[in-house]
Amino acid sequence: MAEPEAPKHETTLDTGKQQVGEVYAASLLNAADAAGETQDVLAEFQSLIDDVLNANAQFESILSSPRISHAEKESILDKAFQGKTTKTFLNFLKVASKHGRLDCLRVIHASFREQLFAQQGQLEVQVTTATELDQATQDSMRAALSKAFDATVELVLDVDSDLIGGSLIRVGDTVYDSSVANRLEKVRQSARDNTIREIRLATDRFSADA
Repeated sequence: MAEPEAPKHETTLDTGKQQVGEVYAASLLNAADAAGETQDVLAEFQSLIDDVLNANAQFESILSSPRISHAEKESILDKAFQGKTTKTFLNFLKVASKHGRLDCLRVIHASFREQLFAQQGQLEVQVTTATELDQATQDSMRAALSKAFDATVELVLDVDSDLIGGSLIRVGDTVYDSSVANRLEKVRQSARDNTIREIRLATDRFSADA
């Protein structure tokens, strides 16, 4: 077996992978619906991300590596998941492997959740805050967002101390930034713009007087 490359976790949205994720997620959702296994597949996919990929970077590297053949990956998938997941989910993994898309599993998972929630009249909202939110704050935020988007909101919470207070709220591809860090950056940018504007005006006046 060839030496796998380290998996790449993009910090910016890869449009190509996003489109792949949407297509594969829709196909998996249709197959799961047809088999009556939607909730099982959702749980299996979540477990794959949380309990396998997040816990074992080497395993993710193997699945993502273009240096490892589909036949080898299919054998690995059978050993790891056969009899432990639905056939629907295992078949999906094999199809993704055949087409060299196992490096898109995280994106497919995110799109699968989003499409499933939309189908059920729910909306997944990712909320990143500087500190952990207590239950009362979570409930208040969920109620406010449900009213704002006219949907049943499912919160996905994350903590990032670099926000310096406030929050990042992501709904699909749209990000709402109310963090202190973002507001400070806007103030700095405004100050820089004003300074540049004043320098240009002074230069123009000097040129006119010359």
